[in-house]
Amino acid sequence: MSNEQSDLAIYGRLIKYVLPMWVMFLLSVLGFSVFSGVQVLLADMMQLIVDYIGGNMVQGEGGLSAKLMWKLGGEDFVLTDARLWIVLMMVFLGIVRGIGYFAGNYFISIVSHSLVHNLRCELFQKMLYMPSAYYDHNSSGVMISKITFNVEQVTGAAVNATKVVLREGTFAIGLIMFLLYSNWKLTMVFFVALPIIAVIVYWVGKRFRKISKSIQNAMGDVNQVTNESISAYREIRLYDGISYEQNRFNEASQRNRSQNIKMAFYNAISPSVIQFPVVLATGVLIWIALGLGGEMSPGAFVAYLSAALFLPKPMRQLADVSSTIQKGLAAAEDIFEFIDTEQEKDTGTYVSDTTKGDIAVKGLSFAYADGDEKVLRDVSLSVGAGQSLALVGLSGSGKSTLVSLISRFYDHSEGEILLDGIDVREYTLENLRDKMALVTQQVTLFNDTIFNNIAYGKMAGSTPEQVRAAAEAAHAIEFIDQLPNGFNTMIGEDGVMLSGGQRQRLAIARAFLKNAPVLILDEATSALDNRAENHIQQAMEEIMKGRTTIVIAHRLSTIEKADNIVVMEAGRVMEQGNHTELLALNKRYAQLYNKNFEDQ
Repeated sequence: MSNEQSDLAIYGRLIKYVLPMWVMFLLSVLGFSVFSGVQVLLADMMQLIVDYIGGNMVQGEGGLSAKLMWKLGGEDFVLTDARLWIVLMMVFLGIVRGIGYFAGNYFISIVSHSLVHNLRCELFQKMLYMPSAYYDHNSSGVMISKITFNVEQVTGAAVNATKVVLREGTFAIGLIMFLLYSNWKLTMVFFVALPIIAVIVYWVGKRFRKISKSIQNAMGDVNQVTNESISAYREIRLYDGISYEQNRFNEASQRNRSQNIKMAFYNAISPSVIQFPVVLATGVLIWIALGLGGEMSPGAFVAYLSAALFLPKPMRQLADVSSTIQKGLAAAEDIFEFIDTEQEKDTGTYVSDTTKGDIAVKGLSFAYADGDEKVLRDVSLSVGAGQSLALVGLSGSGKSTLVSLISRFYDHSEGEILLDGIDVREYTLENLRDKMALVTQQVTLFNDTIFNNIAYGKMAGSTPEQVRAAAEAAHAIEFIDQLPNGFNTMIGEDGVMLSGGQRQRLAIARAFLKNAPVLILDEATSALDNRAENHIQQAMEEIMKGRTTIVIAHRLSTIEKADNIVVMEAGRVMEQGNHTELLALNKRYAQLYNKNFEDQ
């Protein structure tokens, strides 16, 4: 696809966002047209003023302003009245010019900011539905850059560039029409320069587009380093990584700086290069006009000359805005590519109102990408409704991957995962996940109150009594009641105001409040001290009653009472049975248990 075709496609998509606001857009165009039209009439007024001062006015003749004056004045209009007419006309044009300027800027701002708002909301919504694989392969800094920096670039093109194009474009068109009206033969000289200007604008625009994409990528790197450094400030200081992170940031910022300098070079030189043929053509035009002698009255000559001298300014500003437009188009192109990316597939149609919680995995194999080594190999296991299943094994054995497949954060292609006898891929994603509560070893909390972190999402309508009961079940009420604002305490970004154990207990309380028939605990007690863990174990035993529970744990003492324990190694199921049975085998589970017991 050529750049020109790509530009047209991008403009076409942007126009779709503008169409609902077409009235505002037309009002803006009308406002700028009035503003530019008045600008042209001011140049035409020069003929009336000069002819009046020089005594060269002829009844019924002159430029547009003069002819309008003679017509409105009627037969009784005398030459001495022209003085008052000129003053009133100048004041009136000034007022109309101001109204047109206000209307053009105000209404285009409404359109442009609404466009950016809609883009930003659509972009954010798309992020919420992207598949897990996308997050695995793209840094958070790049994604944040799309919704902040890239959208701001579109803002520049949508607001500033559109203003300039409408205002200066209509002004340039108005001036050219006035020059053609005044002396079309003479004005044809100017059109010789247009092909040269078009070639220069096209070439410079290509450079702007290429550099803009490089700037966006560099800005994503800057955001990524910044985001990581903020999140890991403790590790950076403890491991003396300040110099390393400074170098990473300096390198990323330097790449961004060098690309911006390139952009500044072309941005600075393009108006001068573009203006040269305009100025040259204007000079030739004036040279010819000066040789016309008596063919033009002094007023007509001054008016023509004023319009000709006005023309380079809007042409230069239109050239200046080229870089802004290309930045915006490059950013919009990147945004639309992201929006067009395939989101998380939801091909299921089955919806179940009630769920027993029977889970069966049959012959399951899985690799994260085609051609990659399989992380699960022919896995088969089951857990009955209301029973508990514990997954144990060394890191990298595939436990968390299996859990992610059950909740369909990834889709499997080999084998089956059945919930109540129905393949999980046949459920709608919303219905499937509505039946599951998840607590992972990486606790996620929001910069909100404790209450809102527990009563999150669909549970936002929970009563204070329900939330408190969930907190009590998770043994979180012990520290919540000690806080000055209790459940209304703000906990900071990702719960930074709380300890690791407190954060994990809030996450468990959230899962308890959901009261889903399937409960998944992925290292849910990993950040708890022994006292807190004992409390959680008691709560877990209570909440697990009548509920299918899948537990991943390194502390094997926490899963001794599980109905079924599955030992995994290198993506395979090596042993299955309850605690007593597996100890009696005296194989992998027994080895893990004894080592785990010794380490405690």
